[in-house]
Amino acid sequence: MKITFLGTGAAEGIPAINCQCHHCRRAREEGAPLTRERNAMLFELPDYNLLVESPPGVREMINRYGVNRLEGVLVTHSAYDHVGGVREFEYWQDRLDFLADENLFRLIKREHWTARLDEVMFHIPYYPGAALYFGEFSLLPFAVRRKQPIFGFSLKEGEHRVVYTSDTPARLTNYARCLMRHADLLIVNTPTFKPPKEDHITVVEAIRLKEEVEARDLILTYINHNNKPHDELEAYVQAFEGVRVAYDGMSIEL
Repeated sequence: MKITFLGTGAAEGIPAINCQCHHCRRAREEGAPLTRERNAMLFELPDYNLLVESPPGVREMINRYGVNRLEGVLVTHSAYDHVGGVREFEYWQDRLDFLADENLFRLIKREHWTARLDEVMFHIPYYPGAALYFGEFSLLPFAVRRKQPIFGFSLKEGEHRVVYTSDTPARLTNYARCLMRHADLLIVNTPTFKPPKEDHITVVEAIRLKEEVEARDLILTYINHNNKPHDELEAYVQAFEGVRVAYDGMSIEL
């Protein structure tokens, strides 16, 4: 399994538009790895390349990193920064699976879908707690929010298991925590550094979560401009074994 982080920023991206905070000023002056496009990941799996999230700017990411093969696109919720680029796939030159919960897909169709996408995309519904099998790997979605449809997933390929949380609060269900237990890798969206942040888990809380569920490794992504700049975050996580900070273009193999 190979995972490439095409974008690692939160909804605003870094530098955020018209923002003069210290973080954004540094990003404009110094460039990568302080700059971050909105969050998207490419999972290269046996006979299946899966794009997770389709943010605005996805066309530029696909071109920049030479992504010329995709079998599926999975989205975790209907917020613009997670699905606002889906119309770019009107011009994809082959068929694509579009993985989304039924209620989530209804929301996406209302605001983002087109007749042309119907010609390219096949909707593959996923259901929390029900595994989807793809031959040599499987994907098990789980709900992370009660008031709106947002989903994470556990992905298993061979002996490796990766859990992606998407936009979850720190207060997780016991079921989600069981799925995370002893995972080889947790990928956690942590827009800000420390509490209080009721609607999203923070860096400090994600590191605590890794320890509690005894995951082997943790990668922090979905960083916003209110978080520490990349170099400062990297310096902070060096004190914790198996914790890394994602940056745009980073690739790992399991």
